[in-house]
Amino acid sequence: MRPDTGNELVDAVLFAARRIRTATDANLRGRGLSLSSFKLLKALASEDRSMREVSDMLRVSPRTVTDIIDGLASRGLVQRHAHPSDRRVTLLRLTEEGVRQLAEATVEADRARDAAISGLTEEEQDTLRGLLDRVAARPVRC
Repeated sequence: MRPDTGNELVDAVLFAARRIRTATDANLRGRGLSLSSFKLLKALASEDRSMREVSDMLRVSPRTVTDIIDGLASRGLVQRHAHPSDRRVTLLRLTEEGVRQLAEATVEADRARDAAISGLTEEEQDTLRGLLDRVAARPVRC
């Protein structure tokens, strides 16, 4: 169902974003991941990170990160380990299986993304990106 914020343009942006998220999540669930767990795996792809860093990157509560990590760790995709110089900090690392699952899941996420924008020409995609970037760059003051 399309949102009704009172502004057709905002409604269209929200509706499109929701459809893309929903399709991506459905594709990922076929691999046993949620969109949230996929984002978390991607956050760990380049380096080990603390729970706080992941929480900040994903803009979710530390408790939510803990819940997602618990599920991924139980499947052998992520492991916790101590920070080398700060024993108060627990670092997160992808396992070899986590790296493999992330690579496979990325194919599914890319497939959903590509399908969502396949009706637009390259020029239209560039125009839309530019417009959305301008909207996102403006401060929202109420």
